[in-house]
Order: sequence, then structure tokens, then C-alpha cells
Amino acid sequence: MVDAPSQRDGSAEDAGERASIGRYLASQRRLRGISLDELAASTKIPRRNLERLESGAFDSQSDGFVRGFVRTVAEELGLDPHEAVMRLAREPRSSEEEAHRRRVRALVVGIAVVGVLLVAFGWGVRLAARWLSAPAADAVDHVYRRDAVRSLIEQERSAAESSPAAAAATAAAGAPVPGEGDAGDTGP
Repeated sequence: MVDAPSQRDGSAEDAGERASIGRYLASQRRLRGISLDELAASTKIPRRNLERLESGAFDSQSDGFVRGFVRTVAEELGLDPHEAVMRLAREPRSSEEEAHRRRVRALVVGIAVVGVLLVAFGWGVRLAARWLSAPAADAVDHVYRRDAVRSLIEQERSAAESSPAAAAATAAAGAPVPGEGDAGDTGP
């Protein structure tokens, strides 16, 4: 039969320690009765870095510096450095998590592609509308304005052609009758 304290030491404490390499190393250091200052002096690692390591600030990082800190501290505490570094490494993700991440990534990429295509389509429509509505380069723009004098003359001509009395009144007034003597009359 297994003692309750040793069973507790083997399962609950290990599960908590495996979650954080910093807590694991801190508990091992305290078990050996080594202070942070002594550990800093023997490993040549600054005390503030050791404090950050034990507080869990480096738990999410597994770059070369952190692995070196963990390896050095583990060797100084008499632990297996390879095992300590392995505690730092994360467990691989399950295939379901990977499949879900791939689906989410594909969805995000798909949405981005559709967005880019919509923007390109919008620009294409805008350019096509400009091209279709723009006049041709060789077309001449004509501005038609109403000429007041010409319209008055045309009104008088139409009135003279419609009523002979108006034509006689115009001739009596001394104004030339439209249509009479226009061709070749140069005047006195």
C-alpha cells in the first residue's frame, strides 16, 4: 500500500510543476536550500532573470536563451538538464486541433481572397464606366447657344411669309423684306 503523502507528491505536485518550468525549478531550488543569490553567483545568471524564470515569465518562450537558462539552472541544482528542457517544450497538438486550425486558416484566406476580388471588380466597373462615358479623343465638343438676333430675324421671316400684310408693313418701315434682294444686293 502507498502512503498518502508520497502519492500526493508523485501526482498532484508533478502535474502542477509540469505546467510551469519556473515553478518546478523554484521548488527544486527551495528543496535543496539554495537562495536566489547563491544560484545567481554560481550560474552567472543575473538574479532578475532567475526571478523571471521562476515566476513563469519564460514559460511561453522556448528560444535558445531560455533553454540555456533552464539547462544551466537544472545542472546547478543537480537535475537532468535534458529532462528540464523537455519540460519547457510544449506537448504536440492533437489532430483535431490542427484540423480546426487549418479550417480556420482556410476560411480566413478565403474571405481575404473574396475581399480582394470584390475590390478588383469594383475598380474594374469604375474604370469601365469612365471609359464608356468618356467622349472619344477625336470628337469635337460643340456648344450650341441661342443667338437672340438670329432668332428675332427668323421670327420676322416666318411672320412675313405667313401674312402678306406684315410683309408690307415691314417694307413700309424701311426694313428690307426677307428674301427680297438678299442675293447680290450690295447696297448704295
